[in-house]
Amino acid sequence: MSRPRKRKSAKILPHVPETSAPTARKPPPSNVAIQPLEPIGAKNPAAIQTPVNSEQVAPTKTEVVAVQTWEQRLGELALAYHQLWLGLILVVAAGLRLFNLGLRSVWYDESFSLVLANRDPGTILEATAHDYHPPLWYWLLWLWEKLFGSDLIAARLLSVAWGVATVAMIYWLAHKLFGSRTALLAALLAAIAPFELLYSQEVRMYSFEAFLGVLLLYVFYRAYRFDTVLDWFWFGVVATLALYTLYFSMFGLVALDLFFVGAVWFSRTPKQWPRSKIWHWLVANLAIAILYLPWLVAMLGQVARVQKTYWIQRPNPLEFLRLFDVYLFDTTNLTVPLWLATLGLILSAISFVILFNSLRFKLRRGEKGRYRRSFELGLMLAYWLLPVLIVLVVSYLFGPIYLERSLIAFAAPVYILVARVVQVSRRPRRWLFLLIPSLLVIGAALGYYYNSRFYSQHYELEQAATYLEARYQPGDIVIHSNKLSYLPFVYLKAPGAQFLIPEQPDSPHNDLSPQTAQAIGLSYTPMSEILAKVGPNQRVWVVVTDPQPDTDPQWWAKTGQSSLEQQHYKLLSQTPDGMFWGETVLLYAPG
Repeated sequence: MSRPRKRKSAKILPHVPETSAPTARKPPPSNVAIQPLEPIGAKNPAAIQTPVNSEQVAPTKTEVVAVQTWEQRLGELALAYHQLWLGLILVVAAGLRLFNLGLRSVWYDESFSLVLANRDPGTILEATAHDYHPPLWYWLLWLWEKLFGSDLIAARLLSVAWGVATVAMIYWLAHKLFGSRTALLAALLAAIAPFELLYSQEVRMYSFEAFLGVLLLYVFYRAYRFDTVLDWFWFGVVATLALYTLYFSMFGLVALDLFFVGAVWFSRTPKQWPRSKIWHWLVANLAIAILYLPWLVAMLGQVARVQKTYWIQRPNPLEFLRLFDVYLFDTTNLTVPLWLATLGLILSAISFVILFNSLRFKLRRGEKGRYRRSFELGLMLAYWLLPVLIVLVVSYLFGPIYLERSLIAFAAPVYILVARVVQVSRRPRRWLFLLIPSLLVIGAALGYYYNSRFYSQHYELEQAATYLEARYQPGDIVIHSNKLSYLPFVYLKAPGAQFLIPEQPDSPHNDLSPQTAQAIGLSYTPMSEILAKVGPNQRVWVVVTDPQPDTDPQWWAKTGQSSLEQQHYKLLSQTPDGMFWGETVLLYAPG
């Protein structure tokens, strides 16, 4: 006979506190009874006695006190006072954009905006129909000048306002997607980024376009998530405004549409596709196309002119990587020492690699927490990378159009992604090795921007105009070798009759259409006609700007100077080299 099987006694599992981490345990067999723990003294209350001293009581468990790291304390501080921190960030953004606002002289592009905005709205419409930019920004500047005047500082305040609004909009978008801590860091990066700051101090449409770019991304996110008619309506409105502000907005709209198709395709099977959302998206895009149709003819005309002649060079494929440095540090655009530009590129390359290495896992696995963030992270990447890739492809297939400042609308995802990766990093201390040098590079770049005389095409035209006005005599005329000085002198109302000689016929910078030139009062006059209007004793001032790339550096000497010498004009004075950045002022008199 077989021996009877010994019955196993029930096992009592140890109690696990709620604060301890869960451990993987095998479930008990179904035939095992689990006896609940009873509180001490439930059967014998007399067993509970007050100890005479602490040595008589043996500790039953060890209390573990969690020590917060500095990253956790900083995060809690940011959450507790996030509105205060946001206010301080906006104050910093406004202060940086207002600092030295009038230091740099007006340059050609700004004078173009100011002169054109002084015309009536109908003339603005006619001029922009043959220009490289749509009319919405110029209409907005026209209204601003009616309210606050056409002074240079007053006009630049409009860009300052849109620049600060962009920082606030980046915070709002990042807060909706990732929370307060990520939003604060993203807003701080946008507030101190030299690239954003630079175009917040210019009378151009780029700061307004940056704001519209972030707003378009936000309304698209709401429309996709909530799928209400009102959200899709605002998506169509903002997209139309952006298209009527800058042509490059079209690339952002295409990127969002491609992301919509990809998100719908990969999220569900065809039978489960959200039909209502797809119909709303189609109707919104159809409405945008109908609203933009009146301007489509003008845009096609601009495409033809760009293919014929344009000053932008064909981009290098590595520009895609350099743009990351432009968004964060802008050291390759600002006039800074070589060591600073090199350091900025190195930090950008390291940050770029770490960023994509972190995003590679987050996109595949999502983030721990209440929601998976793959959708939000993918949206940020699509709105940053796809427009740049499209611009590069168009530049190689049709004609070079790659220009960093026209891509400013797609900088916000970079700030948000960097902030998010830093905020959820498992090793925050490793980012200190990048954040601290990065802040130093940004500070150095801003220092050079604020204090250096040498930056891009911002020639010292106001100083040259003041110099000429102090030495002007009634009857003197002024000849300009290039429109880069002619149009700012017209805006500054420099004394004397202003003349502009024709540009080099094959110059890529000869890009103004006759309609646009007529609207801003710019006309070319040959030297023979200019000298025919000069009296026997009239003096001639000549403003010679530095030759532009891909132009003949001897063009003025071959046309203007030789004509003056043939008419027996002698050089009386010339400003020394370095007196004015970008131009030289000469005085001729009949001899």
